[in-house]
Amino acid sequence: MSGVAKAPSPKPPVPRGRPGLPKPRVDKAARGQAVLDAAIEVFADKGLQAATMQDVADRLGVAKILIYRLYPSRQSLIDALFGDLLARIEASADQPWGGYGSSIARLVEMSRATHPKLALLLLRDARGAPEAAAWREALETLLTRLIEPFVAPPPGASETARLTCRHAARTFMPFVIEAWAAGVEETDGMDDATRTLWFGEIVRAWREATYRAAGVSPVPPPPPRAS
Repeated sequence: MSGVAKAPSPKPPVPRGRPGLPKPRVDKAARGQAVLDAAIEVFADKGLQAATMQDVADRLGVAKILIYRLYPSRQSLIDALFGDLLARIEASADQPWGGYGSSIARLVEMSRATHPKLALLLLRDARGAPEAAAWREALETLLTRLIEPFVAPPPGASETARLTCRHAARTFMPFVIEAWAAGVEETDGMDDATRTLWFGEIVRAWREATYRAAGVSPVPPPPPRAS
């Protein structure tokens, strides 16, 4: 009859697992990692500024609300990605110095082993994305701090000499980033051994030029590992 409302269609049953067994537990850690992996691919394809949480959900084939339950905002998702990467960079930098050229070899190797696209997002794209700019600034600060010991002024150096050394560290940092990114992308035309040698020779020459410009005697670099 037209005046009688139709009963709503029954909802499809929710899977509960095999009879007699508890409902399977959701592995939140695995799901969170799946979201991060998908986000890297989406951000690499569309750019940090253009990609949306919906794009990440579409890549995974899930409802967007499931993404938000793990990462409440794009900012929290980006923070999770770059926070982990920066921690890995710091851990790599804490290892003993392996001689001239070892730093670029270690950074490139770490980036390839972790996720090349994530490293390139930080090295290439983060500066232009508001939600990632703080992470790019943190990277530059970290790299400058790691570079400074290689041109540290000797005890008793004048303020002018100290300014020269600090300037050298800051201006060398962009070169490190570019060499690092090109090594990950393999766009520098060098194999790993050649890149290590090339970078090491540049660092050695840069140190010597900096101390000459500052008019001070060089501070010995840290002793390289036997390996």
